[in-house]
Amino acid sequence: MKMRFFICLAVFLLCESAWAIAPSDYAHLFKVDLDEELPPIEELRKQFYPKPVYDRKFRYYWAIGPVFDQEFAQTIKSYGTRTKRLKWEGEDELYEMISSMPKSYYEYIGPYLHTVPGIPEKILNMPGIKETKNKFPSRVAPQFQDIENLEMMSPAYYFLLMPELWPDDSSPQEYKAVQVLPEPDNKYDPKKFEDIAKIVKPEDFMPGAKVNSPVEKRLRTIKPDENSPLTTPDIIAVVATLKDLGNFADDVFVQAKIAETGFLLDSWEKARGTGPGVPYLKDLVAPCARLVQKLRLAGLDREFKTVIAKQGFNEKEWAYTCDKTIKAYRLLNMTQSEVLTVKLFRKNVLADELSGMNYKYGPLIAATMQGTVERFNAPIEDMLEVKKNSALVKKVLRDNRMRIVGQRIYMQ
Repeated sequence: MKMRFFICLAVFLLCESAWAIAPSDYAHLFKVDLDEELPPIEELRKQFYPKPVYDRKFRYYWAIGPVFDQEFAQTIKSYGTRTKRLKWEGEDELYEMISSMPKSYYEYIGPYLHTVPGIPEKILNMPGIKETKNKFPSRVAPQFQDIENLEMMSPAYYFLLMPELWPDDSSPQEYKAVQVLPEPDNKYDPKKFEDIAKIVKPEDFMPGAKVNSPVEKRLRTIKPDENSPLTTPDIIAVVATLKDLGNFADDVFVQAKIAETGFLLDSWEKARGTGPGVPYLKDLVAPCARLVQKLRLAGLDREFKTVIAKQGFNEKEWAYTCDKTIKAYRLLNMTQSEVLTVKLFRKNVLADELSGMNYKYGPLIAATMQGTVERFNAPIEDMLEVKKNSALVKKVLRDNRMRIVGQRIYMQ
C-alpha cells in the first residue's frame, strides 16, 4: 500500500525549482548487462546492509550464550508495553513532499491520507489536508463528470479525477469495445474447397514446394541476442523452461537468497548511478535477465543452467529470449488504461510537471514513468509471434502464479 501511494502521489508532485527532465532520459538505466562482472556477495553485504538499531547480543535463539545480560533482559521485559508511536521510515520525506505540493492538489490526496493507518498527526492536521477528511473533490475532470455515483469511488483513486491530469483531447475511454461474434457452424461444402484450391494451389504445399512464410519463423534462432526476432520455436522452448522452473523457488532458502540479491543489486546500482533508483523496478521490466544476475550473485545458477540447457539455452540466450517473450505478451494484453498511460509518458505530456519537480524526487518519478514504457517495449513482429502461441504462454504463467522463479511479470 505504501509503495502504491508514493507512486501515485509522486506523479503530481510540484516544487519551485525548474529544470529539464523527461522519462526517456532514463531509458538506458533499464538495460541489463549480462557481461557485467558483479562484486562478491559478501562485499555487497558489508557495504549495504544497514546496522541493526538494537544489538540483540545473539544471532540464533539456540545460541544465546551463557552470560546473563541485565540490559538485554530489561529490554525484552519491556518490549511490547510501550504506548509511544514509532516513527516509520520515509515519514519526513512524505511530509516534505506534501508541503511542496500546490494546495489545489490536497483535495485529491487528503481523503486517502485519512484512510491510511499510521499516517502521522502532523500530516493529517496540515492546513488543507485536515479539511479534506471524508470529502469528495470539488473539481472533477470533464471526462468523468457524466459518470453516475462517482462519489462512491475509493479515495485511493481520487487523484485520477484531477482536471490537470487529463489533456483536453484525451479520454479514459479511448477505445471502444469491439463485439466478437461467435464463429458460424460451417457445414461441409465441396464447392467451397474447390474455390479455395483455385486461390491456394495444393501443389504449393507438396514436398519441395516453396513456402511463402519465411523459413526463419519456423526455426529456432541461432545465438539470440537483444535484437534478434522471436520465432514460434523460440517461444515454445521458453515455455518449456518455465514449466521446468515452476518449482525452482519453492524452497524458502532459494526465495530468501533471491530476495537478498535483488536488494543488494538495487543498492549497488543506485550507488554507481547505473540503476533507476526505484526498488525492484528494473526487475519488473526485465525479469528474466535480472533473475540470471541474481542467481549468479547468490551462487544458485548451477541447477538453473541444467534446466535451461535441456532446451539448448545458455544463460544469456535464455534471458534475452524469455524477456522478449514476456514483453511481447504484455504488449498483446495491454489494458486501455495501460495504453493511455504509455502514450502519455512517451509524448511527455507531463513535461511541465516533471520540469518543476524537486531534484531529489524528479529523477525517481521520471524513471518510474520510463519503467512503465519499458515494460511494454516490444516489436510488433514479436507480439504477433507470441499471439500465435498466447495460450501456451498464458497457461505456464498462470501455473507459475504470474512469476518466473519469484520474479514478477506484472505489478501487484
